[in-house]
Amino acid sequence: MEIDPVLKEELKQYILAKTKGGRKPQVTIRAAYKLTDHEIDLLKERIEILRKADISVEVEKDILAGFVIQFDSSVIDLSLNSELKSLEHTLYETA
Repeated sequence: MEIDPVLKEELKQYILAKTKGGRKPQVTIRAAYKLTDHEIDLLKERIEILRKADISVEVEKDILAGFVIQFDSSVIDLSLNSELKSLEHTLYETA
């Protein structure tokens, strides 16, 4: 089976664009309050994907403290809510 060379080249360009910086990754940070530029810079120092991403910050009143970082289909939940749920689960399992 032979692949059409035009289709092959288009697929190659598409994959390169997705994987090698054809566009910046879109990252959403959800927090209890509007993060300052300084706070975002501190996050960039510690989380590599944030260094080369377009970042949008959303305020979510349901988050007690901390933040949730979402990019592509991945979620990094560093909120107090998730810690409390984890503690609740641990207490339920040990009882």
